[in-house]
Amino acid sequence: MTSKNAPFRWMLSLAASLGVATSAGAQEPEPQTESETTTTTTTTKTTQQELSEAMRPEGPMGLEFAVSGNVGFGLGYVYTNGQAPSGGLEDLKITDSAKVSFPIIAELGFRVTPRFYLGVWGSWEPVLTKTNDLSCPEGFDCSTYQWRIGPEVRYHIRPGASFDPWIGLGVGLEILKSHVEGDTQVQAAPGVFVPAHVDTHVTDRGPTIARLSLGGDVRVTRALSVGPVITASVGQYTVRTGTQTVDITGLGSRDQGLTPVDDGFHALFTLGLRFAVLPM
Repeated sequence: MTSKNAPFRWMLSLAASLGVATSAGAQEPEPQTESETTTTTTTTKTTQQELSEAMRPEGPMGLEFAVSGNVGFGLGYVYTNGQAPSGGLEDLKITDSAKVSFPIIAELGFRVTPRFYLGVWGSWEPVLTKTNDLSCPEGFDCSTYQWRIGPEVRYHIRPGASFDPWIGLGVGLEILKSHVEGDTQVQAAPGVFVPAHVDTHVTDRGPTIARLSLGGDVRVTRALSVGPVITASVGQYTVRTGTQTVDITGLGSRDQGLTPVDDGFHALFTLGLRFAVLPM
């Protein structure tokens, strides 16, 4: 005998089965279209690129070499309290002994970060001399050269930009070499003067107490920059050495030492164009 509730139970079973099937279908993820997949991949790549750029240094780093051609001049003294031709004491000013110099400055160092540079600098500069009674008498052949060298630290303000201004500070050693040669008259006896040939070699040296440099790098290529540079330094010649040979006609030659002098405190300035190479 069939129960009268059988159809009702059959309908409940069918409804339950359909409900489970519908729920399972709703939980399955819908497949992504090709456009959605491309968008997701592009977004991932963009995020990785942005992260890589954020972690990249903001400017160049590594070994750096630079060279500049400059025009220079000085203020102050080569020495003080030196013996004058009149027999008294007199100071030798840089402006009285030199017109202008032409320094060639080289730099070699390392950009430890895009902003900070540590290295050494050196310069060689021929000096155009002036005629004067103390260091280059009338009719004498005079030549003067200077070498300077020392360490330097530099700070770059905009290392990642096309124009990067910077400031540097250094110290050093400076060596000034002079050669003076010519014919003159020397006193052989009271009231008696005879011709003589004088040949003098002098070296003045001392510390560069402080050297301030200002410049700017204009990026030409990834590895080459060019720009203006100016320097201002203060120093002091503290040691003077050399020889003087006097060849007196009819009496032969003799060597004599230089007369003592006191230190010469001075300031030196340069203005030039600088080329920097920083391999990438």
